[in-house]
Amino acid sequence: MDATRMIAAAARVTAVVAAAAALSACDVVVNSLDTKGQAKDQWTKTYPIAATGDVEIVNAVGRIDVTGVEGTQVEVVAERTAKAMTDEDAQKVLAQVEIVETVAADSVRLETKSPKGEGRRVEVTYHVKVPASVNVRLRNANGAIELAALKGTVRVEGDNGTIVGRQLIGAVEANTTNGSVRLAMDGVAAGGIRAETVNGLIELTLPASANADVQATCLNGRVSVEGLKIDGPESTRRRIEGRLNGGGPKVVLETTNGRIQLIGK
Repeated sequence: MDATRMIAAAARVTAVVAAAAALSACDVVVNSLDTKGQAKDQWTKTYPIAATGDVEIVNAVGRIDVTGVEGTQVEVVAERTAKAMTDEDAQKVLAQVEIVETVAADSVRLETKSPKGEGRRVEVTYHVKVPASVNVRLRNANGAIELAALKGTVRVEGDNGTIVGRQLIGAVEANTTNGSVRLAMDGVAAGGIRAETVNGLIELTLPASANADVQATCLNGRVSVEGLKIDGPESTRRRIEGRLNGGGPKVVLETTNGRIQLIGK
């Protein structure tokens, strides 16, 4: 496991604040807090994309959730929140928050760009619907990531926050530093599954009939298997290596401080 990720410093995630209804693509609302100013808005966009295209989101602070649906469009609702010493200052900060778009027929890339400065806090929460067959890549420094009903390749990287995936079929790579990884797969694709964390639980649910070569390792914790028969050369409290239903694509699970649970369904 990458040493840099293992020693990355933890950061607290600010609470997600529900955005007000947008007047158009962007509608600013300012609210008073007891000791700090706050401003928020809702940014919405829709992009056409090829069925096997790529969707990438790079965020700093805030939640990202991506759901696969039928259709040929990427639909994005981004709730942006800025906090400063006064409402007026927060509104000025919010005006500087940018979502950089890089768009082609077969790709959509969004990246949050926030102003820096003491006494300023910016959070962007993404709610995204994509065609289920696209490939998804997400990078989030501070905040949870959720994925659902995706058939393409999924690559997810976080520093501080949980990663949750359900109804996934394609190849998956999920890495975080401080947080759990919970994946519920509907199959094991040729590209396999890799999940890593430094501080947190890894839970992987697989169909009992899936074929895979499994390797699960933890340093401080234990590995448990329920509802799956893994045959192989090694089965200890902290490491399991073997074949599920004769073997197949690689499934690699690693955590330093936490448990690993393999569950059959």
